[in-house]
Amino acid sequence: MEDRIKYQSMQYDLHRLVVLTIFFGALIAATGVSISVWAEYQVIGDLVFNRRSDFLGDYNNAKFAFVFNIALMITGICIMLAMFGLYLLKQGFFSHYLSLIGGWVGMCVLLMGVFPINYLEMHRLVSTCFLLGTVLMYFLCITDRFSQHTICKGPIFTLSILGFIAATALVIQLDWNTLDFSPCEHPESTPCWVAITMWLQTNVVLLWCLSFAWTVRRIAIKNYLELSQRYLAGER
Repeated sequence: MEDRIKYQSMQYDLHRLVVLTIFFGALIAATGVSISVWAEYQVIGDLVFNRRSDFLGDYNNAKFAFVFNIALMITGICIMLAMFGLYLLKQGFFSHYLSLIGGWVGMCVLLMGVFPINYLEMHRLVSTCFLLGTVLMYFLCITDRFSQHTICKGPIFTLSILGFIAATALVIQLDWNTLDFSPCEHPESTPCWVAITMWLQTNVVLLWCLSFAWTVRRIAIKNYLELSQRYLAGER
């Protein structure tokens, strides 16, 4: 029983690592994006939402590009740490592959901060890898919901569907010859659907991370309480 308690304590620590790092990463990302959007809003108004979100990292034209890019780098590191913790938890088929795909997504987020749109070729490559990674992540969550009914239920399942639709729409609009999107015509007067879809994808990813952290926290508390009850029952 003592060995079981030590093992469960280590598992609980890994759960906390996953929860805290992914929550902190999402908070940093949301803060960085909000500051950058606010700064651009002061200059171009509502047009900021009709431009691609990765333009916020343009060192030549975005005033707070360094804030946006640093936030991406920190967020990417946090996601990779969270997925490393999830990998060590060894919760089964789903968590194993989710940790690998999530680690890939985290690395891409980090590299998008290192190589913003000013480094066009590298930015196109890592952005495409990020996009494909999110498609796989959402698809894995959706299939897990119908097969095992484990983590991806409730808000995570809903966000996975929305994210899959948004990410797939971006994949369809992507020019695979250049790994980039066609520029929008007259963004000052007409909606830019690439930009709108990209903003939807950005927000869904942030909300998905927060929902995932909350779900892992609930699982950790549930497992800890179950072990505590077994320990007390054994003492009696």
